[in-house]
Amino acid sequence: MPAIDTLLIDRGPGETRIAALSDGTVLEIYVHRDGIPRVDAIYRGRVVKALSGSGSCFVDIGLDKPAIMTCRSKMPGEGVPVDVRIVQAPRGGKGAKVAIAEVAEVSAALQSAGDDTSPPCLLRDADHPVATYTESYAATLKSVIIAPSDFGGRLAALVKELSDVAVEVVPDDIFSMYGVDAEFECALGREVTVPGGATVVIETTAALTTVDIDAGPMDAAAANLASIPIIARQLRLRSIGGPIIVDLIPAPGRDALVGAMREAVAEDPVRTHVSGLTPEGRLELNRRRIRPSLADLYLRAVTPAPSIESVAFDLLRRSVRQAMTAGSVRVSVRAHPRIVDALNGELRFALDEAEQALKTPLTLVPKADQALDQFDIYTE
Repeated sequence: MPAIDTLLIDRGPGETRIAALSDGTVLEIYVHRDGIPRVDAIYRGRVVKALSGSGSCFVDIGLDKPAIMTCRSKMPGEGVPVDVRIVQAPRGGKGAKVAIAEVAEVSAALQSAGDDTSPPCLLRDADHPVATYTESYAATLKSVIIAPSDFGGRLAALVKELSDVAVEVVPDDIFSMYGVDAEFECALGREVTVPGGATVVIETTAALTTVDIDAGPMDAAAANLASIPIIARQLRLRSIGGPIIVDLIPAPGRDALVGAMREAVAEDPVRTHVSGLTPEGRLELNRRRIRPSLADLYLRAVTPAPSIESVAFDLLRRSVRQAMTAGSVRVSVRAHPRIVDALNGELRFALDEAEQALKTPLTLVPKADQALDQFDIYTE
């Protein structure tokens, strides 16, 4: 298994982006946005609606959308408080998935909770993703690079608490320097080129992800085999979860591709089950879904275009970096009115963090004729 030796941590207002590298190759990209609950966080919620016949119910845990919980035993009645653990973060306009928390988990959470534990409330947050990654790869990790500015040194201190690895804080655009931006762009696209000329086409719907292989100039059997490690890497890079169907090219040797895929996904830290071939010869697998995919976070659901949230976070990240590099005292941005409304509304917390980093207000100017995913930054 390739050893993760470098973590790149790009902290922007309201958002932490982490890239895990092995010998210069980007294997994972993780994006956490403040306000989105992480797996293993403990909440005290209240049942708001039972879904008859499904064994599930909606639970209010204090977020925009209620969480969904499946009960293996007796269903709690509506209005009953329940202590739950996040097992899957919200995605695609759906609420989080939760399970009843263990008694020991709740007892530990209550020790650190505040005085008010009436539902809905957060009893214990999950570990910070920087801590999770540092602990997961501590045995092989050699370097952690943080940019563009570690506000208050919090992230560097967190890494040093958990590891003796070298930590460097730099002002540079490390995602560009280390090729992560190029991998990001690829991971948000449909097509990936396979060495030899074949193409892998990845499309995700609400129900499942489909992968098609186009042989191009290659022999069909060779294209199938060469595509297997590419597909496994892209599933991990894109954080794709749930059912996945690979439409293999009809060619000799397809049975052997089941073992090849199992070997390829064995390197993935997220549990991935390879079921085998369907009667039609398609390869079927299922990757555990633990967090939103990059497409969930960065693309609009209807068309493959940047979402309002992804544009807003990119605007803040670039504004802070550009102003710090230029030593500016005034920063203004012209952007689409919907982006400005989002930053003054539900994303105000991220705008506040940007202004704290800049030590000056960030002036947002709505411009109706601006494309939704375009903005202009002006510094003085």
